[in-house]
Amino acid sequence: MKRLLTLLLLLAACRTAAAQTDIRCVYNFSPDSPVVSATVESWHTDNWGDSYLNTGFGVLASPLTLANGYLDFARNFNFWHKVPVLKDFSLHTEFNGRSYAGNFNALVGVSYTLPLERDVLRLSVLYKTFSGGAFSLFPMQISLMWRLYDLFGLQGLDFRGTVRGWGEVTMYWYADANPKAADPGILTIVADPQLWYAVGRHFGASNLSVGAEVELSYNWLGRSGFHVRPSAGIKLQF
Repeated sequence: MKRLLTLLLLLAACRTAAAQTDIRCVYNFSPDSPVVSATVESWHTDNWGDSYLNTGFGVLASPLTLANGYLDFARNFNFWHKVPVLKDFSLHTEFNGRSYAGNFNALVGVSYTLPLERDVLRLSVLYKTFSGGAFSLFPMQISLMWRLYDLFGLQGLDFRGTVRGWGEVTMYWYADANPKAADPGILTIVADPQLWYAVGRHFGASNLSVGAEVELSYNWLGRSGFHVRPSAGIKLQF
């Protein structure tokens, strides 16, 4: 697994033809989340396909400490982008790591990207591995990623996010207010829709945006059931 992660990071460092990096800082309104979260999100495209990196951490208020570090890295390979029948399909590889959960996942599968002029809509079907005591009766993950620019014709208003769903057996809900070992829960879903407006474009700072994000989860990270965690903040785009 370490070799796989090393390979993915090396591929991410390859020279790219187009790149976009966001730095986000948001205030979390949910009491069961760190008070502030910082995130770096980068998406690079090249002649081989594209790379996606999402990493960040939270800050606890009392005591003032760093927490909830994570790293998500995905690489889509597409050597056949000039073949009409296959050009929208990619070979997808991915690594997810959570410091606070003490485990990681490696994924491999196929992605289909809808051939849109500017917006992005991608569906991925992936085989998923588990570490530690986690396991799955159906180790598959389905992911949907979207980036919609200038929503409703309003320049600078972007709607983006991901939805991921997979099977995972969790025997102990350690993060619940009253931890319990009942109801294993074999379905996990997590989504993070985001809405950003480039407010800085009105005063010469087009890379500055303000916006909001909502984390929607079901049976995720040791917390059973459905949860909603809203946040709001600023974003710098490079």
